[in-house]
Amino acid sequence: MSALTDFQRKKILNLFENLYDTNKDGVIEKCDFDNALEKISSLHHWKNNDAAFKEAQDTLDVIWEGLRLRADKNKDGKITKEEWTKMWEECIKDVVDGKQFPEWQQKYMEFMFYANDTSGDGFIDRDEYTAIYQLFGFSSDTVNQAFDKISEGVKDGKLSKDDFEGLWREYFISEDENAKGNFLFGRQGH
Repeated sequence: MSALTDFQRKKILNLFENLYDTNKDGVIEKCDFDNALEKISSLHHWKNNDAAFKEAQDTLDVIWEGLRLRADKNKDGKITKEEWTKMWEECIKDVVDGKQFPEWQQKYMEFMFYANDTSGDGFIDRDEYTAIYQLFGFSSDTVNQAFDKISEGVKDGKLSKDDFEGLWREYFISEDENAKGNFLFGRQGH
């Protein structure tokens, strides 16, 4: 597998446009990660001098640097949709071949789990999931439908870190349009 399928490309671009490019200027830059930190900090009620804020900021800086090194081929500090798509072609091939996600992506998955788990109980419930994705501009209907799908069969309708990680992996590699993981970031426009 060397190229993304149409469905994978759609999913990858969904992430680019709806989660990573927070200022909607058509590229991913460091300021998009700063913007994401602001949104998540407001939800968690972190102040700029709080230890949790500083830890999140450091984590996002490491994630941005890992992403930039992997995807920013022309080294202009901006990741275009073409660079993003090319990087994911390589990453998904590696994961399908049994390798792990790149370290920056693994860190981002973990960061997003803990960003969602606003109660700190080790699980993501509907209210937590809804709150975080609405911050990123997803509609209430979209997040509720998505949560219905991704929480099917989980105890008490709460996602553990293992559940979340499995959904994350499935989002990137599954070709089954109805696979639960494909709803992790809202329903794709199939």
